[in-house]
Amino acid sequence: MNEVHRRPGRGRYAKYLRVGLPLKSVLILVFVVVGVTAAGGWFYFDTARTWLRSSDRRQAERMGRGVGLAAQVPLLDQRNMALQRLVGEVVGNDSVRYVVILDAQGRVAAEASRDPDGWQWSAMAHMPLSVSAVNQVTDDLLTFAEPVVARAGPDGEDRLVGAVRIVLDTSATTENLARVERRVWLIAACGVLCAIPVGYLLVWRLLVQPVRRLAGATRRLAGGDFAARAGLHRNDEIGELAASFDTMAEELNGAREKLLRANEQLEQKVAERTDELRRTNARLRDEMAEKEDFLRAVSHDLSAPLRNIAGMATMVMIKWRDALPEEVIARLQRIQANVDTESLLIGELLELSRVKTRPQKRQVVDFGALLDDVAAAFEFELKNRNTALTVRRPMPSLYVEKSRMRQVFQNLIDNAIKYMHRSVGGRIDVGCELADGMHRFYVADNGPGIPAGEQQKIFYVFRRVENAATAKVPGKGVGLALVRSIVANYDGQAYVQSEEGVGSTFYVTLSAACTQPPDGEQGEAAETPRAVEEVHNPVG
Repeated sequence: MNEVHRRPGRGRYAKYLRVGLPLKSVLILVFVVVGVTAAGGWFYFDTARTWLRSSDRRQAERMGRGVGLAAQVPLLDQRNMALQRLVGEVVGNDSVRYVVILDAQGRVAAEASRDPDGWQWSAMAHMPLSVSAVNQVTDDLLTFAEPVVARAGPDGEDRLVGAVRIVLDTSATTENLARVERRVWLIAACGVLCAIPVGYLLVWRLLVQPVRRLAGATRRLAGGDFAARAGLHRNDEIGELAASFDTMAEELNGAREKLLRANEQLEQKVAERTDELRRTNARLRDEMAEKEDFLRAVSHDLSAPLRNIAGMATMVMIKWRDALPEEVIARLQRIQANVDTESLLIGELLELSRVKTRPQKRQVVDFGALLDDVAAAFEFELKNRNTALTVRRPMPSLYVEKSRMRQVFQNLIDNAIKYMHRSVGGRIDVGCELADGMHRFYVADNGPGIPAGEQQKIFYVFRRVENAATAKVPGKGVGLALVRSIVANYDGQAYVQSEEGVGSTFYVTLSAACTQPPDGEQGEAAETPRAVEEVHNPVG
């Protein structure tokens, strides 16, 4: 039998501190009743407040328009005494605190206040005559402003003859709202007090007793008594739970035995897979070592004859140059050029094989300075091709293999220069941006572009765009494969977007997580921001 462990902090007083299911259920019921009552009361109160405020606004509009209609003729005839009697009658209304009538020039034609403090609203006389508004200034005050328009003149046209400003006392509405609020809270309190005892009895009868019975059966089952059953027969969710518990108790023992057998088989399979994986890893290490030895051997075996051929050709040219015809000398020079090309190809293939197997030491590299060095190395070619190379700032400082990152941009920029078909106006742009956790570098040119069907193939070894324009460009198709292999070590990708006749943009992405400098080797996050830096422009 398994030992029953007590949770920390439970002692002799734990039973007095425990909040039982009945109390929790009653609290939930109370919260629900309070929430529903509060929501209903708030809705009723808000509806009543909206209706009463709207009633005040309608009353203000009716009163103001009535005053405006009554003031039309006196304003036309400029009878200020009649207007003064009119505002005096309006102020006689208990709900009116202040009233003023303005003439067509905005001057006060008549003004009255029901209390001494009402003159503080005299500033309303300075409002423009055309203002028409009803505003609730405070809970107890409502202001009304409306222009007075009368039909006058020989042609009977409407014109602005003045304005009316009224301040109404809405304290009665505020008092009514306060009474409504008190009644709502009283009803809510009565509902909560009635819900507590009724809810407690219902919860105890319908929920607590069956749950306790089911809990007792669960404890017996946990103690190892697989014959424990709930024995509840009800047509509700608790009955379904009890039936499910009884079914679980019947199947638990068989499932436990099956699980033990499955665990034994799983442990045996894990041990077998572990041994197989260990053997596979050892075989892969041996194959990688054999591959590297093979490449070194092939490189040495191929390089040695090539060096001998080049040496013999050079010796013949030095010793018998004057005696040899020009055709022979040209062929010897061609032999030397071919030897140099093949030696370079062997070196590139050997370097490609070492990218995965021989990682170099990483360091924090300032890509701005790195690209400046690369641009300086191509200065002669750029000038001869009348091509401008632009490095856009800022550039990041990343934790990478410096020489291999240099190879990446050397290959991309070299390709852009070699394939540039323009004799004048060639452009190469290099930049970087951070997007989706990746540092995305780009090398864009306005060269001849790459056909859509060739854009994926060029990143494989010995694959080049085959057409009349590229046939004269030297190269073996290893550079872009090397670029793709290098950036793959940083969870990155190399790809191209191009349109024939417009140009190409090569993208290289490096994971920001893989290029984050470790603690103690933090570098500058980026150079001092500058919009664009021209690294090289052709000299005209």
